[in-house]
Amino acid sequence: MKNNIQEIIVRVLKNDVLEEDMRFFSEWLDSSDENKNLFFELKRVYDYRKEGSYPDDSEMEASWERLWKKIQGKKHSFKKKNTPLRRRKKLSATRWRVAATITGLLILGATLFYTQRELPVAWVEVQNPARGNPLSIALPDGSTVQLNASSYLKYPKKFKRRGREIYLDGEALFDVVKQNGNNFIVHSNKHKIKVLGTKFNVMDYSSDAYSVTTLISGKVQLETFNEEKNLRDRVVMNPEQQLRFNAYTGEITLNQVDIRETTSWINGIYSFQDVPLQQITDRLNKIYGVTIIIENEKCRAEKYTGKFSLEQDIEEIMRIINFNGQFNCITRDDTIILQQK
Repeated sequence: MKNNIQEIIVRVLKNDVLEEDMRFFSEWLDSSDENKNLFFELKRVYDYRKEGSYPDDSEMEASWERLWKKIQGKKHSFKKKNTPLRRRKKLSATRWRVAATITGLLILGATLFYTQRELPVAWVEVQNPARGNPLSIALPDGSTVQLNASSYLKYPKKFKRRGREIYLDGEALFDVVKQNGNNFIVHSNKHKIKVLGTKFNVMDYSSDAYSVTTLISGKVQLETFNEEKNLRDRVVMNPEQQLRFNAYTGEITLNQVDIRETTSWINGIYSFQDVPLQQITDRLNKIYGVTIIIENEKCRAEKYTGKFSLEQDIEEIMRIINFNGQFNCITRDDTIILQQK
């Protein structure tokens, strides 16, 4: 089967889908209400991770059994309605491989950054949920961190004499106290950022393909890595520079920016200046705890400029994005699908 809908659904849930797959998914989703119900049912199982609880094996198996029967059934099938008997064994193996992928994703969400628990270090872990206001955190050395919504921070109760290392998944504003000869290192999904004393903003969610680092004052050395975690590039940043990194392509862009716009999220204001719609909706996903799917690749790349406030609800923001009625908006629970008219 050239287009395996189960595996495509997995990539859609991970927000890691190619244009060809998204077209196939959109056609499949639009072909029947049953398919829409099926997708939302599967997403409900996947979204258990948001609350920190996970379906047991029986529920996972039952959910995938329903998925498989519906996809294979004539009423819910798409394009290829009859599956030859000789292929059933292969397809069955595919089903459980995809089920294992989903299970692995759920476990990954629960164990992110826990790999160092075996070390003789007492760690503090802070999770700011979706829709959460910025959290102010005082680190053991006197440095401070403002942690944004849907973000995770892990740091030791006491730093070592040589090397202050912390772990971030999400967005945070750092104000680091200088200690001569004692580097401050931020580990994130795509970066290793090394500083002595400085102020900078990092947005690096492990679920996103891109990251954005903005230097406010001082100097930082930023290292990027490939999928095998091998060093790709090393960049030294100067104040008021912003580095964008695309993990898929390896592309790095370095620009001068308005620092006030970058850090306005501390006051509940999110600013966008000539930014692709996909990046805006990625940010909305983290802030509001929703899933926004843009079906058309051209629409995902279209650039927008504007601001929104946390005082606005997601429905109002979606109306602003859809200012000229260019989209049909399909909403179900916390999922919003934008279809180009």
